[in-house]
Amino acid sequence: MAGKTGRKWDHNELSLGADAVYGESKVNGVTSRNADSVDGFAQYNRLFTERLYGYGRVDALHDEIADIKYRVALSPGAGYYFIKEKKTDFSLEVGPGYVIEELGTNEESYATLRVGDKFHQQISGQARIWETAEWLPQVDKFKNYIVNAEIGIEADLTADKKLALRAVLQDTYNNEPAAGRQKNDAKLITAIAYKF
Repeated sequence: MAGKTGRKWDHNELSLGADAVYGESKVNGVTSRNADSVDGFAQYNRLFTERLYGYGRVDALHDEIADIKYRVALSPGAGYYFIKEKKTDFSLEVGPGYVIEELGTNEESYATLRVGDKFHQQISGQARIWETAEWLPQVDKFKNYIVNAEIGIEADLTADKKLALRAVLQDTYNNEPAAGRQKNDAKLITAIAYKF
């Protein structure tokens, strides 16, 4: 299940999104969970010029499979649209950040750097693709870092573009995961998306 919305007005851009994923597999009569997560984000951009902007972003995640009880990442920063056209946009963002998390039984918080990119391409009037990626290294311990990446395709199911079919590949790489967990957590998700 996924939801995403956005609004642009004057020199402002607001993006909100959330999704929940649950999956099970059955092998030789044994059922096990292979996906169980909830995450969301909010980002506000203030355009200083047509292409340069400042942003504030918050991300929140709960992932049972990766044993992430919670992870909240806060980041202000600056971004620049290298491509900003009606059907295509590409931007890079950089700024400081702060992560608060509980991995397994360990609670920690630390300052990060955030480097990210966003790409959107309108394929037709009803379909679009996108890609996002971000790197979050701990500033005083660069070997502790997180990489979040997503690539997706979406096609509208209704004329008002509020309901869409979405296929998304998400990957999170945590160089220092919870004890007994893998560093890489990849998910292929198909969902019906409703845009508010």
